[in-house]
Amino acid sequence: MKRLVTILFLCAACFGAMAQNNVFVLVDVSKSVKQSELTDAKQALTEILTGLQPSKAFITQGKQQDLANFKVNTGDNLAIATFGSLRTTLQINPNPTAIQNVSADVNRVVNSISWSPTDMRTYITLAKAKIAEYAKGKSITNYRLYIISDNINDDYGPNGRPDYTDDYTRDLVDGYNTSTNPVKEAGYTKLKFNSKSDFTLSFSPQVDVSAYAPPTKPNAPTPLPPADTTAIIKISSPDGKKNKEAELKNENVSVSWTCSNCPEGIRYTVAVSEYDGGKYKETKKNLTANSVSFKLPNGKFRITVSASNCSANSDTTYIKVSTGGFGWLLIVLLLIVAGGVGYYFWNKSRQEKVETTSSSNCGNDIFNNGNTPPVPSTNNSSNSEYF
Repeated sequence: MKRLVTILFLCAACFGAMAQNNVFVLVDVSKSVKQSELTDAKQALTEILTGLQPSKAFITQGKQQDLANFKVNTGDNLAIATFGSLRTTLQINPNPTAIQNVSADVNRVVNSISWSPTDMRTYITLAKAKIAEYAKGKSITNYRLYIISDNINDDYGPNGRPDYTDDYTRDLVDGYNTSTNPVKEAGYTKLKFNSKSDFTLSFSPQVDVSAYAPPTKPNAPTPLPPADTTAIIKISSPDGKKNKEAELKNENVSVSWTCSNCPEGIRYTVAVSEYDGGKYKETKKNLTANSVSFKLPNGKFRITVSASNCSANSDTTYIKVSTGGFGWLLIVLLLIVAGGVGYYFWNKSRQEKVETTSSSNCGNDIFNNGNTPPVPSTNNSSNSEYF
C-alpha cells in the first residue's frame, strides 16, 4: 500500500511537472498605441489570465472556447515585459513568477510594468527573439506567448535603416524563425476593442523553439543604444493662447511650424476647430510641407499640428479671426432702420397731438353738434333800418 501511494504521488508530481506552463506576455509601449488601448488591454489580460470572460474585448480570430487555454493555473510561470524602442526591447529579461494564488499573483505580475506609451518605435521581431533567447537559455522548448500590440512592425531605425548596436543583435533578429532556424508558433487567437483598429491582443497556446538556436552570445554585454529623442512639433505662426488669441484681420489663415528630432518622411495632420459658440471644423492630413492655409470665417479657433505617421509631441495655437467684412454696412443699415423707426414714432406722436388740438377747437364750428348759427346783434343800427 505504501508503495502504491508513493507511485501515485510520483505520477502526480510528474503529471504536474508536465502540465506546467511557461507564459510570456509582451506589451507594446510605442507611441503609436493609445493610452486608452493599453488601459483596456490591461483589464482584458487580467480577465483572461484569471479565467474570466473579457468585458470589453471581442474575438476577431479563433473561437470563444479557445480563451480557456490562456488561463494560468497554480504551478504555471508567468512573466510580462514591455517592448518598443531598441533600447527598451534589448532590456527584455523575463523574471517569471510561479503562480500560487491565481488572482493575487496575476494582479501582481500585470502591475509590475508601466502601461504607458513612451517609445518611438516597435521592435516586434527582436522582442520575440529575446523571449526565445531566454527560453533556450533556461532549457524551455515550449511556451505560451501573448502579444499586446498595434502590430506596426518598426524593426528598422531612423530613415529606414537598421540601427542595431552590435552584430549579435542583428544576428538575433535576422536568424529568428528562418528556414534553417525555425520557430513554430501555433495559431493565434486574437481579440480587439475596435474592429477598425490594428491594436490587438494575440494569444498563442504554444511556441516551439526546440529546433531554434540563437547566435553565440559574445562575452561582453550587449551595449544599449541611447534613449529615444522625442520628436517635437512647434507652431511658429500664428502664436496665440486661449483667452489671448492671436488676432487676424484676414480670412486666409496660414499656419507654419517646425519639427525638431523628426524622422525623414514624417507627415503632419492639422486640425482646426471653432470654439466659444462656433461649430466650424476642418482637418488636413498627411501633409509633407511645414505650412498650410485655411479660409476661415470670423470667430475663435483652436489649431493643432500633430504627426500623421509617427510619434511626436504635438502643438496647439489659438486665433481670433475678425475680418470686418460688411460689418460697417450692417451698422449703417441698423442706424437707418433705427432712425426710421424713431421718426415713425415721433411723427405719429406729433400727428396725435395735432389731431387732439384740432378737436379741442371744433366747439366754435357752426356745424358742430347741429347748433343754430348765432343771431346778429340787434344793436346794429343799419340792420334795424333795413327791416
